[in-house]
Amino acid sequence: MSSLSAKPSREKEKEVREMYDLKQKVLMYYKENGVPQKMEDILNTMYADDPDDPYGHVANYFESFSKTPTITKLLAREAFDSKGQPTVQTEVYCVVKNFEQLLATATLSSQNWLPDSARQEDKDTEDAERQEFVTAAVEHVNGSLSAALKGVDPKNQKEVDQIIYEIIERMRLKEVEERVAKEQELAAQQEEEQAAALAAEEANSKGKAKSPPKSPKGKGKAPAVAVIPDEPKEEMYKGSNCLGAVSITVCQAAAQLKKVELYEHIASLRFEKMPSKFCVPLPMVTILQSGKAFPGKLNCVKEFMLVPKPGMPVQEAMRHMTTISNNIAKGLMAKAGIIQKNVNDLGSLCPQIDRPEQGLDMLQDAITGLELTPGEDFHIVLNCGAHEWFDAEKGKYEVIGGLQKSYEDMVEFWAELLGRYPSVIGLIDPIRQQEKKQWMEICDRLSERCFIIGENVYSRPGLLKHDELTEEFVSSGVVFRLEQMNQVTDILDCAKKMEEAGNQIILSSCQGETSDTQIVDMAVGLNARFIKVGGPSRGERIAKINRLLQLEDNLSKQGKLSPLEPHAFPKISPPPVPEEEEPGSETASQRSGSGRKK
Repeated sequence: MSSLSAKPSREKEKEVREMYDLKQKVLMYYKENGVPQKMEDILNTMYADDPDDPYGHVANYFESFSKTPTITKLLAREAFDSKGQPTVQTEVYCVVKNFEQLLATATLSSQNWLPDSARQEDKDTEDAERQEFVTAAVEHVNGSLSAALKGVDPKNQKEVDQIIYEIIERMRLKEVEERVAKEQELAAQQEEEQAAALAAEEANSKGKAKSPPKSPKGKGKAPAVAVIPDEPKEEMYKGSNCLGAVSITVCQAAAQLKKVELYEHIASLRFEKMPSKFCVPLPMVTILQSGKAFPGKLNCVKEFMLVPKPGMPVQEAMRHMTTISNNIAKGLMAKAGIIQKNVNDLGSLCPQIDRPEQGLDMLQDAITGLELTPGEDFHIVLNCGAHEWFDAEKGKYEVIGGLQKSYEDMVEFWAELLGRYPSVIGLIDPIRQQEKKQWMEICDRLSERCFIIGENVYSRPGLLKHDELTEEFVSSGVVFRLEQMNQVTDILDCAKKMEEAGNQIILSSCQGETSDTQIVDMAVGLNARFIKVGGPSRGERIAKINRLLQLEDNLSKQGKLSPLEPHAFPKISPPPVPEEEEPGSETASQRSGSGRKK
């Protein structure tokens, strides 16, 4: 009987001991996280705060103590841009308060590297390469990049960009090593075959008389023009366009987590101290499109763009610019039919233009027709794209079909044109980067009244941030895009670098655009002076204009809108020509009694 009663007693003791251990664990758990104390604190203060939503008040209080959200995975899929071209759409998922959430989605814009006038075979090749890059990028994002970013705080933009860049760079280097090894193996094989063929030829030719080589006959040719060729297109690793896609999507996710606008998050990354006020960039709107691929003989201007004067609200500026575009379209339709109202991929009109003066006169007449003044209310910027109409064989620029000019002639050409049209305040790529001397002469002639802007003359941001800027090639503006390998960190670093070198920052849309509007927030966050949106029509273009209107309105209502200063055109002079020393004279180092050691 006693043994039976002892058994329940031991079980009871075990239960008591287990309950005691559990209570100790609970006490330790709450002691470590401080939940009871925090509950007591919020309950003591909530009555005095008297919030309209008590539960929301408590939730907001405890949210500040929650774990830092981190990335759980990335997802990518093939999507399409405004031209129907394949591109990459990326999603970022994070763990937020114990639950996985989709925080951001972005669709990458795509740029066509070949000019519109390129051969169809080359365009077909570019389209095939684009498809391969998109397919590879989707695989990279869903595979190695997603795994590498798991557990990373999306607010650490520089860390995110560095991680994914190093992964792609390792893949690229591995591919290069494999390709070099194959090329070396093939070269060795070819050398063996050539040696064997040469030995056989020598054996067969023994005893046979050799005929003297015939001297080539032909008419004398003029000496070839020394032409510096365009730099070869950068060979990018297949799928490297995932860098830009992931970078901007993570940046959006970070803004969501911080519960701030994207432009505010970008400004916090760009500046050491968060700005209290923001400027809205001036929209560059392409009204007319021209160039080698479009009707007419004009080659030297790709885009005729309008820019409102500093201080004009975006709402007012866009109302005027859409009216100007519509009025020009009406005039074109009256002469050549309704087809003249059609717009291209940029959303701009494409009339037949044979001379730059025609396009400039169209814009100035349309401005005057609204009782506005060209050069005061609206200015004109010309996107020249000189590399597209340079004839490498002849070493000349074909400014108009059948009319070619030398490097030296281009300086006078632009100076004379702008002398007759003072409303033009910007030239983008008026000459190639290879003609540094003539570029600096254009700056010397025009920089005091016109921005000399570099776009294709500079490397992409990932390379430009490492390039050394010299006095031999200077600009007063630079264009950046959110596409391909351009990561957010690269653009931020380059914007700072180029601003310090005296350049105005211009954010530009791409040819293959999407309805995403991150470029507008980046322009505001970077304090860019201009934003190049394309034409005043097409949904993907209007989406950016509407976002610009929204930001201007919100900043104005919040008292955070800062007006843009009037245009300032810094004088850019060519570097001084080094003095030639007379034969036998002492060098400066010899005169000072010092010199560099080898």
